[in-house]
Amino acid sequence: MSQEARFSRLEPELRKSHLVEATLVCLKRHGFQGASIRKICAEAGVSVGLINHHYACKDELVAVAYLAVTGRVMTLLREAIDAAPPCPRSRLSAFFKASFSSEMLDPQLLDAWLAFWGAVKTAEAINLAHEQSYGEYRRELRQVLNDLARQESWEAFNSDLAAIALSALLDGLWLESGLNPGTFTPSQGIQICEAWVDGLQAGGHKSFQQRI
Repeated sequence: MSQEARFSRLEPELRKSHLVEATLVCLKRHGFQGASIRKICAEAGVSVGLINHHYACKDELVAVAYLAVTGRVMTLLREAIDAAPPCPRSRLSAFFKASFSSEMLDPQLLDAWLAFWGAVKTAEAINLAHEQSYGEYRRELRQVLNDLARQESWEAFNSDLAAIALSALLDGLWLESGLNPGTFTPSQGIQICEAWVDGLQAGGHKSFQQRI
């Protein structure tokens, strides 16, 4: 039996996972523009026709890969938050530690992020995947920041704006780590994020007050 025939008999989720992994390898090796359907097919060991049976175009396949990667990331972050003590600051600290764990700083994952970010504005399907995944990510941050605001009795705190600011800080650190891993250590990345929350608690939360 050929590899393609065996592939077609795999369970749908396993089949999708196999294609996603092949897509990630090609994105790392060739970038978004260079990762053609033919190269992804060669990596997966299947025909172009088989991929076209499941996905309308490369953009759709890359979008699925994007959501698969962000799904793994969100699972890791949620597990860390759920395992932390119930106070908001401890939950944020757990979020930061997970964000700079070895799994999150895996070079293959960071290379995939760079490829995804570079493709967001080039294809609607990838842009939609980005909006969905980042909306989910910011909601998680917003919830913990809301809990912190209630604990601290901050009036009119705009947790949406604070979540955008914190996610931008984390994105910038991930980007820098991906481009130059020697710039800072994981513990220093955590330290930077903790300092941001320290500033929030020291009075910086007033900069995120709702303005009417």
